Amino acid sequence: MDKRRLIAATSVSLLALGILAAPPASRAAALEKCFGAAKAGENACAGVHHCAALSDLHGCKGSSKVNYDPADFRLVPDSTCAKLGGLDEQQAKALLKHPRAVHAFEAQMQKRNS
Repeated sequence: MDKRRLIAATSVSLLALGILAAPPASRAAALEKCFGAAKAGENACAGVHHCAALSDLHGCKGSSKVNYDPADFRLVPDSTCAKLGGLDEQQAKALLKHPRAVHAFEAQMQKRNS
């Protein structure tokens, strides 16, 4: 096999792997953000920290330091967040305005998931 054929075959193989490795659009659409359902270090992103100064700001994925922080979310299949005891974004924003409610929520989730 000459160099050109080898390069072409390798390129085609890598492109095919990239296409196969990409998640299908339907799967991405079937996920929702579930606030308050992530354990420390398991969050999908920073969540709604920009709305409330109740929690330490952090980067993003996997950097939460508190279990069940209502300011952080994890991605879950549609219609399962409520079953997990989590919140949607509006509920999380409302809860974050009340520090005592945040602590009560975190304790309730800890008890529920222990």
